[in-house]
Amino acid sequence: MASRPPVTRQSDWETTLLPWLRDVAADLEVGGVDLDVDRVHTMTGVVADGVQRSMAPISAFLVGAAVARGAGLEEACTAVEELTRARAKA
Repeated sequence: MASRPPVTRQSDWETTLLPWLRDVAADLEVGGVDLDVDRVHTMTGVVADGVQRSMAPISAFLVGAAVARGAGLEEACTAVEELTRARAKA
């Protein structure tokens, strides 16, 4: 995977990405969600490299569903990463 700066350190974070995320969160009525964008991005990178790029957004959706049901974001991301790495070794 090509090394890129964390999403929150990219030049367009404040001007484009963060406003877009806030608009989406407001429209979906999940504005109070504490989202660690960089953590989710790291997890989806593991999935993209370890499984297939097309599964990265699906993994993010599943992590979101787990968080909605009460899991912690870190816990859910770590579980996906561990499963992905274990399957890559098998």
